[in-house]
Amino acid sequence: MKWMTVWVRSGDRATFFWVNGWRNGVAGRVMPLVTHLGGAVWSVGLSLALLLSGEGLWRETGVHLALSLLCSHAVVAVCKKVLPRPRPYRVLENVRTGRHLLQDASFPSGHSTAAFCTAAVLSGALPAFAGVWYGLAALVALSRVYLGLHYPSDILTGAGLGLVAAWLLGA
Repeated sequence: MKWMTVWVRSGDRATFFWVNGWRNGVAGRVMPLVTHLGGAVWSVGLSLALLLSGEGLWRETGVHLALSLLCSHAVVAVCKKVLPRPRPYRVLENVRTGRHLLQDASFPSGHSTAAFCTAAVLSGALPAFAGVWYGLAALVALSRVYLGLHYPSDILTGAGLGLVAAWLLGA
């Protein structure tokens, strides 16, 4: 079993450095901006806007999103306390970072959780745009690695948590 842990960690780090090493003009401008789409301001703001939009589909979508975000982030908060994995830039050398470094635990990614939770809920409401929602969620998740804040396993776990919460609460 130890060999599997070593194998996963080495793949996680190799993938981290591959994504974190992407440097070009477009990524340098887009990633620091798109990362905010998974933050509390955007996810809570979108939930509130939908909740206050009146009756019908948008209000139901707002309720679904708010409950899914609340439940998924409760799990994220517990995981960060129980499994306090240090952020990559704090333990690895030669990590390229953004301007806003965080001090809390890395595992799992709350931004990825919120982005994929939001994508799943919005895809239920507007299925024709599912590719857009999931594409944006994937960019948010990748931005977290690009900015040196998370390992790939952090964003994959966060994405899974967001999807499961949206699915369970939308069923």
